[in-house]
Amino acid sequence: MTDTQVATATAEPRRARRSRWATWPVMSASVAWLVFVALHRALSGRVWWWQVPELVPPIAFAVVPVLLLAVALPARLARGWIAAVTLASVVLGGGVSGLNPASLWHRSAPAPPDAITVFSWNTWYWDQPAAGGAMPPPAGTPPREAADFYRYLRDQRADVYLLQEYVYFGPDSKPIRVDDVARLRREFPGYHIAVASEMVTVSRFPIVSERGIDLRPWLPEERDVTIPSSPDLPDFPTVKTLRTDVRVGEKTVSFYNAHINSPVDASPPGLDPRRLNRTQHELRQANLRALAADVEKNPHPAILAGDFNASPAMGIMRLLPDRMVDATPVLGSLYPTSWDDRWPLWRIDWAFTTADVTVHRYELVRSKGLSDHSGQRLVVSTSP
Repeated sequence: MTDTQVATATAEPRRARRSRWATWPVMSASVAWLVFVALHRALSGRVWWWQVPELVPPIAFAVVPVLLLAVALPARLARGWIAAVTLASVVLGGGVSGLNPASLWHRSAPAPPDAITVFSWNTWYWDQPAAGGAMPPPAGTPPREAADFYRYLRDQRADVYLLQEYVYFGPDSKPIRVDDVARLRREFPGYHIAVASEMVTVSRFPIVSERGIDLRPWLPEERDVTIPSSPDLPDFPTVKTLRTDVRVGEKTVSFYNAHINSPVDASPPGLDPRRLNRTQHELRQANLRALAADVEKNPHPAILAGDFNASPAMGIMRLLPDRMVDATPVLGSLYPTSWDDRWPLWRIDWAFTTADVTVHRYELVRSKGLSDHSGQRLVVSTSP
């Protein structure tokens, strides 16, 4: 055996050992990610203590397996095992990744002349800019900022506006009632206005009925859930959906304006771990169950839109009403996002309709610094 053959024979075991040592971390990470995805699918939305993992950007469920597979490709040992594990995590987690493959092929029917334009938006403490606070200065909202806010609303040219966070927040994290109805009437002459809790619906069509949906009957009976107090706006913690029935031609159409409780409690300051708690989870569940019960009994065509404070990765979305159809396929984005509007990684604003409502157009509208949420603009029509 020549010196070259000896050197080659010696180097081959070394390369194999290096490959083995390089493979095990990737294999371990792949298995750990698969376990995390399996736990997430089993626990998300069902137990309150899984709220921190739920906050991961949904796109991670698609990106992490791809990165692991890319790192594993040069490895000869266990490449097949790593590929199988990452593929399993893609299959298990792909449905909560927030990807919208239907955007590649979905084609909507043209809108008829009598189609309805709907605009839903979490305003960020009403007329306050996203870079500001949750409450206007002592002298009130500066006229220029208020003018920008109402100009943005008018620019949407909607027949029905579903607006959330019609409220300010004081330094003690308590909601403060807003009364801007007179300004709304000036900005939208001839429109009709309904208000409940921190939701306001502004409709070009006559309102035939309106009511807030109370979540308290849907709280767990086996536990005494403490409802946060809100002296200035008592229904703020318990009414998070405003149902408004409007008369459109010969039909009554229901609009549900929703702002589902956040998974994060606003009361404890900063990074206090108490901000993620069982009560907040139970309020979210009760809110969605109350909404589902109302929709299931409603005989009218219905549109549901708002800030659900839930990403595609959150299992609590399974509590949505069975009658409702997700409008996401109409969006033109492969990965639609609505929050944070400045650096959007999550989508927590949604729109749904009953099967007798057709969505012709649907887009997410950036807020131009007025809110941390994008708005949702839809063009819909009801079946004859």
